[in-house]
Amino acid sequence: MPRDPRPPDHSPGASSSFPLPSPVEQFLVNLDRSGLLARSQALAYLHGPADPAAQSPTLLARRLVDLGHLTAYQARKLLAGATRGFFLGGYRILQVLGEGGMGKVFLAQHIQSRQHVALKVLPPRKAFEDPHALARFRRETELSRRIRHPYVAQTLDVGTDAGVSFMVLEFVPGRSLHQMVASPTGGPWRVPDAARYFAKVLEGLQAAHDAGLVHRDIKPSNLMVTPTGDPRILDLGLARALGEIDSDATRLTHPNAIIGTLDYASPEQLADASSVDPRSDLYSVGCSLYFTLAGFPPFPGGDVINKIYRQRMEDPRNLESVSPAVPASFAALVRKLMAKNPDHRYQSAAEARADLLRWTDPDRVRALLATHPQSARAFRPPPPELDDDDLRFLDPTAAGPASAATLRHLGDPAPAPAPRSRPIPSARSSIPPFTFPSTPPSPEPLPAWIVWTIAALACILAVVVLLLVALHPVP
Repeated sequence: MPRDPRPPDHSPGASSSFPLPSPVEQFLVNLDRSGLLARSQALAYLHGPADPAAQSPTLLARRLVDLGHLTAYQARKLLAGATRGFFLGGYRILQVLGEGGMGKVFLAQHIQSRQHVALKVLPPRKAFEDPHALARFRRETELSRRIRHPYVAQTLDVGTDAGVSFMVLEFVPGRSLHQMVASPTGGPWRVPDAARYFAKVLEGLQAAHDAGLVHRDIKPSNLMVTPTGDPRILDLGLARALGEIDSDATRLTHPNAIIGTLDYASPEQLADASSVDPRSDLYSVGCSLYFTLAGFPPFPGGDVINKIYRQRMEDPRNLESVSPAVPASFAALVRKLMAKNPDHRYQSAAEARADLLRWTDPDRVRALLATHPQSARAFRPPPPELDDDDLRFLDPTAAGPASAATLRHLGDPAPAPAPRSRPIPSARSSIPPFTFPSTPPSPEPLPAWIVWTIAALACILAVVVLLLVALHPVP
């Protein structure tokens, strides 16, 4: 991959005036070869041989991260010995954002404009192992560029660099809807907040449908929540163009193939993903809305076969019984979105949006909930910037117990935890706590027939013993 256009500094003045341990020296060599920072610049941040960072590559990496010259992702790669993979197509790679079937997504920064973007990269190995992978990757690019809507993540550019194909996507700050609900600080949303958010999701989805696309993978982890509280629909990797006849190279749906995510896929998509229409996306919106209000998907648990059966044949638990904060009339709206028969659902995203907008007035919902406590959490948009987490490296040079050197971590590449089942209990019912009795309970007596049977067997055994003794007396 291309390096930073700035050449490394190998001048005599670039060497330190004091000896460095070989691990630190090797880290500086890797740093210089990577093109991220010249060796002389890194040495300028060492304050003599007594400086702890001059004795530990981990501590030196932490210092460079704290000063903003490296990200934690770059520091980890350098400490592991990597010298390549930090630049692609005029972008500097900062952090892994996620990974899917078609490749990895990185947070990157344009070298000249310093604009932050998301790079979706098709790994060369994937393109080599699957001869049709590149055609499908290009197909995703073409489909995503058909849509221009503020609630759909935009594809900005495409490119190839040193044989590596990539898409330049709009970087959306914030958190996914899945993270907002399933995190320990999150929880189910209130009805007006959920209605307001999903009305915007449906507006963006209608734009995709108007462009002739069916998303086929609407789910909470593909719905971002921006710092202003607006949605962004992500990932058109499984999208289908209406009326399109797939070639062998671009076909995603093969016989018996499962397309989408089981917790949110429509019954007809699980039966034949190649023939779905926009109403399939509405079913997925209904499942996502159920998750947002209940804190767990409509059919939690179970294996693949169980989930497919329940999505196609069963109805979920009534939302108003799972969450008393949801009025029965709003739960009916969700049930209509999740109707098994597509003809019984809303027939367009715009139609469903019109009904949702009626629930965005908090006063109306408060009047309907007069007899129920509003136990769901108030909506708070995520912070405007990426959270700074702590990344801890064990310092092998530390004496005594293992100590930790902290690096500020840019973003969180780990997948969000699975949603936990968190039904909201009704205020009208309570379960008394279990208490142990003060004295242990006495065992129940055995039934009479068992006692008589044991006594009879004992008598028979005694008679047998007496007969044996009489027939064979002891001399």
